[in-house]
Amino acid sequence: MPLVLVAVLSVLVGCAVYLGTIRGQQSPSATGFGEAEEEMESVEAGAPPPGYAYLQVSTQGPRLRDRLQGVLGVILLLGVAAVTLAFALYELGHLINKTIETFLGE
Repeated sequence: MPLVLVAVLSVLVGCAVYLGTIRGQQSPSATGFGEAEEEMESVEAGAPPPGYAYLQVSTQGPRLRDRLQGVLGVILLLGVAAVTLAFALYELGHLINKTIETFLGE
């Protein structure tokens, strides 16, 4: 049950960060979009403003294969992280146990 709680909390924090950064973006990004009209008039038609490169934006969403690959990657990453954390905690407990046994002389 605690692992499910940690996973749910992680997803909620991730969603909050997503909503706070991507969805709530009020200022224009540094990609050259959203510039003032007077700057756009001085540049010839079809060319990006000086200092900016043309950024192609995909109009299609990710394919099913890409989505499944991402989900499997997240599951694998969570599994590896859980195993690593469990091993580190086990080794820390073992070190504490050895220290106590050495101190008590058993």
